Amino acid sequence: MFVNCDTPKILKNGDFDYVSQNKNNNYQSVVRYRCNEPYYHLVTNTGSDTYTCSPQGSWKDQNGEEEIPSCLPVCGLPDSPILEIQRIIGGKDAPPGSFPWQAMTVISGRAGGALLGDRWILTAAHTVFPKGQSDPEETQTLEQVAEKAEIFLGHTVVTELFKLGNRPVRRLFVHPDYNPNDEHNFDGDIALIELRDPVTLGPDVLPVCLPDPGNSSFYVPGWMGYASGFGVEKNILANKLKYAPIPVASRVLCQDWLQGKKINRRDPVFTANMFCAGSPNEGKDTCQGDSGGALTVRDPATQRWVATGIVSWGIGCGKGYIPTPL
Repeated sequence: MFVNCDTPKILKNGDFDYVSQNKNNNYQSVVRYRCNEPYYHLVTNTGSDTYTCSPQGSWKDQNGEEEIPSCLPVCGLPDSPILEIQRIIGGKDAPPGSFPWQAMTVISGRAGGALLGDRWILTAAHTVFPKGQSDPEETQTLEQVAEKAEIFLGHTVVTELFKLGNRPVRRLFVHPDYNPNDEHNFDGDIALIELRDPVTLGPDVLPVCLPDPGNSSFYVPGWMGYASGFGVEKNILANKLKYAPIPVASRVLCQDWLQGKKINRRDPVFTANMFCAGSPNEGKDTCQGDSGGALTVRDPATQRWVATGIVSWGIGCGKGYIPTPL
């Protein structure tokens, strides 16, 4: 009896190779699935990546299962990571492939974001619902905002981002603690953007990792993180992605520094859900247009880049600490 299993199932973001001597789809032929490395890794349901053409005319693994593996995104391993501490405000042009999770969002204005997985963008809630828009006629639903939102990924030059095109948004989620009507309190300044279609990962588009729950080592004062963005530099919007090393600051020193500082003539609110980055004596900072971008650190244990916070608010540009939501 002649048995043919037809072409093996297509693996998204991967492929298969014939490993049997008879490289065809007939009985007892063997194939092995693989992912497009290093941007995806193989996840199997039964522990097997090898499938054999069975007497029943279907491809089965060693456990008799027909379901094929999946290719999941690899996070936090850029092709060209920033390795040295170098001198946003006072920042430098980011080399291609160094911050491949960087997104540029245009919702209520230009802002930043960080790719998580292959279809989620982490950003600040105030880039979705800006502070101070209490006029009911100005208020839009999340669905209305999602329809107008523009998301750009895949390049370090703004003009090239526009050429690559907008990534349509499916849904928006804003942290329930965020209050757009309180201009002095940025608690819960976190939002998630779900893209309509997953992006294809590669050297210029790669997600950043999230920290393990309960890991507080990245928030020790002096721990060096990196901020990146397309924000204001020398009073004009940057055309190139900038980055700057910004250390985690002492919570006590940051709180003392904030005393007497005003936002619209009122004291800013610094909550337990925030930490500070930067220094009052350094000129490295983020500015308008950088909001929503991630503060990232390199985990020495895994060598992966991790998003530890979101650029949220500050007092001026290049003038001091950056309070950042956890």
